[in-house]
Amino acid sequence: MNKFRLLSSSILFLILTLPFFVQEAQSQSVGIGVKVGPAVTSHLHDFRFVSGDIDLSLTPNPTSGIETGLMFRQWLGESLRLQIEPSLITMGASYEEGFQLRGFNFQTVSETDLLYIQVPILFQLTTTPPERIVYGRPYSSTTYHLTGGVFGGYLMSAQFSGSNTGAPIGIEFSGDFSNDVKNQYSDFDAGLIIGAGLEHGYNNRIGFETRLMLSVLDAGSADAISFKPHNMGAVFSFYLML
Repeated sequence: MNKFRLLSSSILFLILTLPFFVQEAQSQSVGIGVKVGPAVTSHLHDFRFVSGDIDLSLTPNPTSGIETGLMFRQWLGESLRLQIEPSLITMGASYEEGFQLRGFNFQTVSETDLLYIQVPILFQLTTTPPERIVYGRPYSSTTYHLTGGVFGGYLMSAQFSGSNTGAPIGIEFSGDFSNDVKNQYSDFDAGLIIGAGLEHGYNNRIGFETRLMLSVLDAGSADAISFKPHNMGAVFSFYLML
């Protein structure tokens, strides 16, 4: 799936559904926010692609992704809060290396593009500056926080696409390809998250956070080809708490 198409459709979905979520959250004293940001992801282990007599093992490199979603916040104490964040995120890896097929040398520039519905469940420890009143109005403040928790995910789609070049018969060859590889991945993923960030404001707060994530599940379902990728990545989120 095109990452920019995912981003635009996700933002439209958030705009259409946000009033409902805000009303429900406010009735239960739960904070709500929206987030969006880029991600850099990869696999911990090699990617395997098997189809007929094609059997590739490719070394993963980082690729770009996008995360967008909602944030539900519940305070558990003066400096401790719980957040649940239903999100959409694209993950995967990129590959650029040579391989042999049917006795000929080829070069691939390709990537895996994985779309997950992901739900992080997080605890955040935050600073608590004293409340200040300036000219009868609350004064906006900046706070800093540490984040730790877990995430679960469901795989919506998985594509392996790119371009191969070579000279199989003494003539320069180039070809684009795209393959559905969802059957090589497990439907479910889960892992750990750590991060840190800051917020500024009073009632409505804007924030930025950097998070690192690592799957504790191998994320691969093709046992016959020993495919155990383990998703990993860094996410840079900009968010607004309403």
